[in-house]
Amino acid sequence: MRIFLRADFSRRRYFVLVGWWLVMAALVPLSSVAHANDQPAITADKLLSTGQSLTERTHYLEALDLLAEAKDMLEASGRNHTATYAEVLYTLAETKIKARNLQDFPAYYVKTALQDVQAANKLREKLADVLPQKLAEGYYLEGYIHKKFFMRKREARSYLKKAVTIDPGHVAAKRELSELEAGEQK
Repeated sequence: MRIFLRADFSRRRYFVLVGWWLVMAALVPLSSVAHANDQPAITADKLLSTGQSLTERTHYLEALDLLAEAKDMLEASGRNHTATYAEVLYTLAETKIKARNLQDFPAYYVKTALQDVQAANKLREKLADVLPQKLAEGYYLEGYIHKKFFMRKREARSYLKKAVTIDPGHVAAKRELSELEAGEQK
């Protein structure tokens, strides 16, 4: 008789545990849905910082993969009008140019870098809380791309002047602008 009671208790315990796990399994997706709106921004920020770190260590292909994933994630979540999205676009462009300059990546990267930095600059112009230095960095990069890769001196001068006007201490923009002006005087 005792054996029967022991088996009955085990079965009862088994069904209670299975029922409890089923309830937990049903609740987990609900809590995930509640936090779904915050998740893309958090993950995109992590991807952005990891991509920036990889760029600093000259692992450009890996960085570009992560940055493209962050961009896609923000676009899919509808958060493509945020400062994070602008930062991802700018970092994508900057990484592509560094990769082209330092590791001879294909010229296609230059064209897409220009598109990325232009989109980042337009978005940064609209956002109220963007630091002037960030805006100056974007204009500098756009001017640099026009000057170095497309030989569009007028456009380059325009964007480099914008960068220096916004941030008079931007040394790289001043240097590129003075090189343009020195080239015109010759």
